[in-house]
Amino acid sequence: MALPNLPQDILDRIAALEGQVRDLSGRVGQRPAQTQIAGGDVAVYAGGSFRMLSFDGTFVQAWIGKISPSHPDGSEQRGILIYREDGSQALSLYSADNSPQALALRDKAGTTVLADDVQAGGLARPYLSTDAWFGATESPTFTTNSATFVTLQNLPWIKQHPKVTGHYLVRADAGVAGEIRLVDDVGGVIAGPIAVSAGAWTYSSTTGPLAGALYSSTYLHWQARVTSGTGNIGIRGLSTFGVQS
Repeated sequence: MALPNLPQDILDRIAALEGQVRDLSGRVGQRPAQTQIAGGDVAVYAGGSFRMLSFDGTFVQAWIGKISPSHPDGSEQRGILIYREDGSQALSLYSADNSPQALALRDKAGTTVLADDVQAGGLARPYLSTDAWFGATESPTFTTNSATFVTLQNLPWIKQHPKVTGHYLVRADAGVAGEIRLVDDVGGVIAGPIAVSAGAWTYSSTTGPLAGALYSSTYLHWQARVTSGTGNIGIRGLSTFGVQS
């Protein structure tokens, strides 16, 4: 059967449509998989949330956005909840009452091992202690009359922060002035020298950078020397902390 005579403009339109279909087919083949995001962001808003379920789909392992529980007044709470594969909570940013949201890290038993203080700022957990009390009239036991720096006290140390803050008690005999300093295990000066005036008895602290790799084991050393006069200068190391930059 012979094809009917079609106007040329109809044929042109059919050819154009065929071209558009081929172009669209090619673009579909070039689109990223639905499991990927290319060149853009995912925005979750208006009460939405992102939830990642466990392999068997029985519980949530990651929950970001609108979470449960809501605030006590019924308003929506937006936060973050992260769970381990066994379902125990590992990380949270939320509030169970009317207090500000707290960031907390928990062990498998649910005990908070690290948290910020939402009332005053800073660290809430863990509690940190120190045992470096000293007497109101105490004099350092370890002294020197050397004109060059002598190590008087040593402290084992594992580096976990870039800097060290060392507290100290220092005493110089009447008429004797000197200097003290805090050094590392290879003689690198962390802080100092700090001048000690003649006959001084004082306590203070100093901060400086600590060389070495993170988690490396080393020793810290308090050193002292006499710069003028005849007699002794002594130092006792007190509480020592790793601190941030």
